[in-house]
Amino acid sequence: MKRINIFAAASLALLALSGCGTTSVYDRDRPDEFAVTRSKPIQVPTEFNLPVPTPNAPRPQDGDTKQQVLDAMFGGTAPAPRP
Repeated sequence: MKRINIFAAASLALLALSGCGTTSVYDRDRPDEFAVTRSKPIQVPTEFNLPVPTPNAPRPQDGDTKQQVLDAMFGGTAPAPRP
Protein backbone atom coordinates (compact mmCIF):
# COMPACT_ATOMS: atom_id res chain seq x y z
CA MET A 1 0.00 0.00 0.00
CA LYS A 2 2.88 2.35 0.78
CA ARG A 3 4.37 1.66 -2.64
CA ILE A 4 1.12 2.67 -4.35
CA ASN A 5 1.04 5.98 -2.44
CA ILE A 6 4.64 6.74 -3.40
CA PHE A 7 3.92 5.84 -7.03
CA ALA A 8 0.77 8.00 -7.04
CA ALA A 9 2.62 10.96 -5.49
CA ALA A 10 5.50 10.64 -7.96
CA SER A 11 3.09 10.40 -10.90
CA LEU A 12 1.19 13.44 -9.69
CA ALA A 13 4.44 15.41 -9.25
CA LEU A 14 5.62 14.49 -12.76
CA LEU A 15 2.25 15.41 -14.22
CA ALA A 16 2.26 18.76 -12.44
CA LEU A 17 5.83 19.57 -13.44
CA SER A 18 5.30 18.58 -17.07
CA GLY A 19 3.15 21.68 -17.56
CA CYS A 20 6.04 23.91 -16.54
CA GLY A 21 8.48 22.65 -19.16
CA THR A 22 8.96 24.21 -22.57
CA THR A 23 11.46 23.59 -25.30
CA SER A 24 13.14 26.94 -24.82
CA VAL A 25 11.86 30.06 -23.13
CA TYR A 26 14.31 32.51 -24.69
CA ASP A 27 14.05 31.30 -28.31
CA ARG A 28 10.43 32.31 -28.81
CA ASP A 29 9.57 34.99 -31.32
CA ARG A 30 7.68 37.61 -29.32
CA PRO A 31 7.11 41.28 -30.10
CA ASP A 32 8.90 43.99 -28.22
CA GLU A 33 6.17 46.01 -26.52
CA PHE A 34 8.28 49.16 -26.59
CA ALA A 35 9.05 48.92 -30.30
CA VAL A 36 5.42 48.61 -31.46
CA THR A 37 4.70 52.34 -31.66
CA ARG A 38 6.70 55.44 -31.06
CA SER A 39 5.63 57.57 -28.14
CA LYS A 40 4.66 61.17 -28.76
CA PRO A 41 6.86 63.89 -27.27
CA ILE A 42 5.62 65.62 -24.14
CA GLN A 43 3.91 68.93 -24.87
CA VAL A 44 2.86 71.70 -22.53
CA PRO A 45 -0.69 72.83 -23.34
CA THR A 46 -1.07 76.47 -24.38
CA GLU A 47 -4.29 76.96 -22.39
CA PHE A 48 -5.45 75.09 -19.35
CA ASN A 49 -9.06 76.38 -19.41
CA LEU A 50 -9.34 76.29 -15.64
CA PRO A 51 -12.44 77.79 -14.03
CA VAL A 52 -11.99 81.06 -12.18
CA PRO A 53 -12.15 80.51 -8.41
CA THR A 54 -15.11 82.10 -6.67
CA PRO A 55 -14.66 83.54 -3.19
CA ASN A 56 -16.37 81.70 -0.30
CA ALA A 57 -17.33 78.78 -2.53
CA PRO A 58 -17.41 75.34 -0.88
CA ARG A 59 -14.34 73.24 -1.56
CA PRO A 60 -14.97 70.00 -3.50
CA GLN A 61 -12.80 67.93 -1.17
CA ASP A 62 -14.69 69.12 1.93
CA GLY A 63 -17.94 67.55 2.93
CA ASP A 64 -19.36 64.07 3.27
CA THR A 65 -17.54 61.54 1.13
CA LYS A 66 -20.45 59.10 1.26
CA GLN A 67 -22.83 61.74 -0.08
CA GLN A 68 -20.39 62.61 -2.89
CA VAL A 69 -20.23 58.95 -3.91
CA LEU A 70 -24.01 58.63 -3.90
CA ASP A 71 -24.34 61.83 -5.92
CA ALA A 72 -21.83 60.53 -8.47
CA MET A 73 -23.54 57.14 -8.73
CA PHE A 74 -27.15 58.26 -8.84
CA GLY A 75 -26.93 61.70 -10.41
CA GLY A 76 -27.39 63.90 -7.36
CA THR A 77 -30.54 62.31 -6.00
CA ALA A 78 -29.58 59.42 -3.79
CA PRO A 79 -32.29 56.89 -2.92
CA ALA A 80 -33.13 56.28 0.70
CA PRO A 81 -31.13 53.41 2.23
CA ARG A 82 -32.95 50.15 2.76
CA PRO A 83 -33.68 49.07 6.34
